[in-house]
Amino acid sequence: MKKRYLSILAPAAFVLMITGCGKVADTATTAESSSVQSESQSEVSKESKADIGNENYVYAKISIPYADYYYGEINNVEPEAEPEKLTAKLDAPDAAADIRSDGNYDAVSSVTNKKAEMFATAVSEVVGDGSTISGVKDVNIAISKSLYEDAKKAIEEKKESTNPLLTFVAEIKETTDQTPAEYKVLNSDGTFSKTVGNTVKNDLESTITTTSNYGNYQIEVKDLELEIGDVQGVVFETKEGKKYGMEHLENIWRSPAELAFAAAPFTENHGNAQAYIRYQDLPGQTISKITYLLKDADDIEIDTDLFCKLLAPENYSIKGDESANYTKDGSQIKFEITSDDTKYSIGRIVSKKKDVDIANVKEDNGTLNLPKDFVPGKYQFIFTNDKYADLNFTAVINSNLNAEQFHFENNALKLDENEAGLTVKDY
Repeated sequence: MKKRYLSILAPAAFVLMITGCGKVADTATTAESSSVQSESQSEVSKESKADIGNENYVYAKISIPYADYYYGEINNVEPEAEPEKLTAKLDAPDAAADIRSDGNYDAVSSVTNKKAEMFATAVSEVVGDGSTISGVKDVNIAISKSLYEDAKKAIEEKKESTNPLLTFVAEIKETTDQTPAEYKVLNSDGTFSKTVGNTVKNDLESTITTTSNYGNYQIEVKDLELEIGDVQGVVFETKEGKKYGMEHLENIWRSPAELAFAAAPFTENHGNAQAYIRYQDLPGQTISKITYLLKDADDIEIDTDLFCKLLAPENYSIKGDESANYTKDGSQIKFEITSDDTKYSIGRIVSKKKDVDIANVKEDNGTLNLPKDFVPGKYQFIFTNDKYADLNFTAVINSNLNAEQFHFENNALKLDENEAGLTVKDY
């Protein structure tokens, strides 16, 4: 049975811990592969604005659910021809129906009710102790005058539609003849076009890793100067010719330079299940472009070369020592990898959310020999290969010191001489 969209808009629902293990360190996510491009930061791409003017169009601001917002982007939907002749296609199918399902471009749910308010461009709602983000707020849209009048008449006559055209028209509170910097065109079948506006290429370095607390993949765009309140959306494009949209909180964070996504069932660090269906065919593809869709401004396009490694097979695993003792000659960590015939080797070691220099780390038949520079603390050992996602484990290097060996002298913390040769600077 076809879903009928009512012509009346429904309400929006849219001191220090130093004994035992030494310093405390969190696991972290940093890059395993990178892409550096050389386009000029001021270059305007070929997809610059094709201004449709105001002879046949009016402009407005409305909220748009993620599925409808991204449908035009990932399918390269264009504004319709002959706008002066357009009328409402009330019986046209809901083109975005297939991507509205759970795990596709549906609402983002959070177990807390505080984070949603961080995203000024997102449609958010507090639900009990949690919150949902259902789409993009205050999106500039254009609609042909002919289509607008016909749709308003249909609403007055209480007609229904098999697509959301009338719902979107009913949300329009006021119109203007002023053409905004960027906008989407509402077509007669209830779809929105891809964003119309200028796109500026930026020369920035991007990196990707498969070691993240927030998804199977995490991307960082270095030196990206953007405020989250300006970001309406983000689109990935791959060398294989596919496009993917990102949603606030789940994929786009408070710092827009950091993006994460899951391609398989994944529960992130705060207990939220990540939507993954829209990205499940990304493993094995190479992200060639990232576009930031900005509110009332030129969009930013960054060329990339980021290979999304295949997810590791379920039988692949790693286990290692949970702890080791520090000595002045270094430490040893033992590990065991199960990976069929696929060879993994140590690729990165992370401490306190930063990569540690591994030039002097020796890997010998299931043992990592760490130099004395690996002072007491918590370390994440990340093993990589070129095809599959990383395998990792965490271990603590213990100092074997006790509180009595630390004292204050002249308002400065002092550490007694010890067999390991550790000093306060090591903490």
